Amino acid sequence: MKATTNNKLRIILADDHPIFLIGLRAVLEQDDSLAIVGEASSPSALAQLMQEIECDVLVTDFMMPAEQQNDGLRLIEQLRRRHPDLPIVVVTMLNHPGLFRSILDLGVTGLLSKASLADELPTAIARARQHKPYIAQAIKQALSLAGEVGPDRLVSSDQLSPRELEVIRLLAAGHAVGEIAAQLNRSKQTVSAQKVSAMRKLGLSSEAALYIYVQEHGPVSYTHLTLPTIYSV
Repeated sequence: MKATTNNKLRIILADDHPIFLIGLRAVLEQDDSLAIVGEASSPSALAQLMQEIECDVLVTDFMMPAEQQNDGLRLIEQLRRRHPDLPIVVVTMLNHPGLFRSILDLGVTGLLSKASLADELPTAIARARQHKPYIAQAIKQALSLAGEVGPDRLVSSDQLSPRELEVIRLLAAGHAVGEIAAQLNRSKQTVSAQKVSAMRKLGLSSEAALYIYVQEHGPVSYTHLTLPTIYSV
């Protein structure tokens, strides 16, 4: 049965290349539960569109050099500040682990390579619907080769305290630090400190590594948290 207009997931697309906008639309229109409610081809057009139209997920190109003051990281930072609860899926043609880390550290929900959009965009959207992260396989591999994550960086989860496990479990469920603090009746500073402590014990050196970890492992148990290899290369 087709989804009704009222319960479709509303998506805004942004890319300065018309051919990629067409490709994004073609992939997403195969799913009757999705509705593309707007498109933009520049950062300023996207900002205006976001003020005029409500959406449930934003899919945006990282670099849209249609304007002189183009800065992909600044664009994402502004979007996150103005729309803190909106899942953002970023797509890019770039292949730079340091840049990937910077993008993920801004709190985006998904990070995809344009080379694998047709295969991975539907999965990324499905996870964004649940406010869960998704990272393209090629990007995870690049981060692994750069030493961000890997089996030699992981240690036994037995070293995590029950409170640290709580924080990681809620992060895996898609909650932000502020939400976790409210739910657990702790300060944001305490939750952040417990997150950092858990990352250190798990051998995860950055937000990007934690992002991959929670994607691969999903919700974790208070009594048992296995740590298999995040992925093999």
